[in-house]
This record gives sequence, structure tokens and C-alpha cells, in this order.
Amino acid sequence: MSSFVLPYSGFAAAYDRMMQNVDYARWAEYIDSLFALYNFHPKRVLDIACGTGSATILLAQKGYKMSGTDRAMEMLVRAREKAEKRGIRLFLWQQDMRYLTVTRPYDAALCLYDSINYILTEDEMKQFFQRVSDTLTPKGIFIFDVTTEYNIVKHFHRQTFAESYEDFSYIWKNLYFHKEKVCKTILTFFLRDGDKYTKREELHVQKIYSVAQIKRLLEEADYKLLSSFDAFTFNRWGRTSERINFTAVKN
Repeated sequence: MSSFVLPYSGFAAAYDRMMQNVDYARWAEYIDSLFALYNFHPKRVLDIACGTGSATILLAQKGYKMSGTDRAMEMLVRAREKAEKRGIRLFLWQQDMRYLTVTRPYDAALCLYDSINYILTEDEMKQFFQRVSDTLTPKGIFIFDVTTEYNIVKHFHRQTFAESYEDFSYIWKNLYFHKEKVCKTILTFFLRDGDKYTKREELHVQKIYSVAQIKRLLEEADYKLLSSFDAFTFNRWGRTSERINFTAVKN
């Protein structure tokens, strides 16, 4: 029986190359434009589940004082290396987002690329929203996105992806459970170490939430929902939205 390692620990070594198709520059521009839309001018911004810091670094280059947290230390090591190469100063620390704490409040918080879908129950989601609120200054803004059931069923359910590079190979298997609204992914990596390969397997579980659920949980955590847009646009989400972006303000 497989022994799974912490999600994104083995993934960290391959993550940036596997995600080369992700337009992080577009993501950073979109965050910037959302701040402008609401005439909000944050200085200190926290990127929750920042991964290898691709968006975090781009936002820092726009002048925001960026900090980042992630559960996987291996991802944070990559983020630190990338930031230092670019001469960018980031404050990074390891933390499970469900138990988020900070020493100083932030003007805004982000949680991008469906990281929120890793929270598997409404109770934990509400707790997370409350903890984010505790990190924000009064009237602070929280921006995050979720992947949708439409996206999972169309692009991932019963799909297997595989690719081989010079120093690693991977197999990516996905299965969506409609009744539970949960997608389970097994990522198998073969990481090259000299003449040998090390096998590492990760189990990723993501929960699908409706807009109505998110709106209710935000209100219960004392936020006002400002918008729920089809991702990277200012258009209302629709039935075929693959990603929905939320902007909420702390009451």
C-alpha cells in the first residue's frame, strides 16, 4: 500500500516546470486591477498558500510589501530561492492556512489558484475565513478563488496525465466523487538522484463549494462580499465558469 507524503513536498521539485502554462503575470495584473476597482491601496499584503512564490514575487515587483505562508516547507524554499535571485525581499513562513496567525495585521490577504478548495468542510472554511479576518486591518480586503465542478468534470474527472523530464517523471490521476463533491488526485513522482530515481506519491483532495456556500460562510465570518467574478474578468460568474474569483471586505 502506498505511503503518501505531504502534498506539495515531492511536487515542489517539479512544480514550476509543470506549471509553465500558468500565466502568473496575468494573475498579478488581475489582483492589481481588483484593488484599483475598489479604490483600495494596500501596502502590506499576505499571500496565503503562496507555493513557490510566483505571484508573490510579481506583486512585490509592483511595490506591495509581500509576505507568504505555505504548509509545505519545500515550496517555501523554492520561493525564497526565486526571490533572492530577483533581489526581492519576502517574509515567508510555514503554516497550515487553517491555523493562520500573524504578529502584525495586513491590509489585504490573498489565497490563489484554488488553494481554498483544499479545505474540506464548511466548519473549517468558516474558521479559516475568521482567521484571515483576524490578520486584516479594519476594512481589509480578502481576494481568493475556487475551482468549479464544471472545471473538474470537464478537465480532470477520470483523466490521467503523464510527462517525463530529464530529472523527473510524473503520473497524475484524477477522480471526482459527485455525491461528496470531492476530487481526489494521486500524483506519483519519480525524482532523479544521480543514477537512481526516488518514488514519491501525494494524495491531493479538493472540495467543491458553490457560490451560495461561500457567500454564506463569508457573511457568518463577518465579511461583506464585494464580487464573485468569472476569473480574470469583471463579469459575473456563470454556469461554465471554470474558476470564480471572490473579493470580500472585513466588516
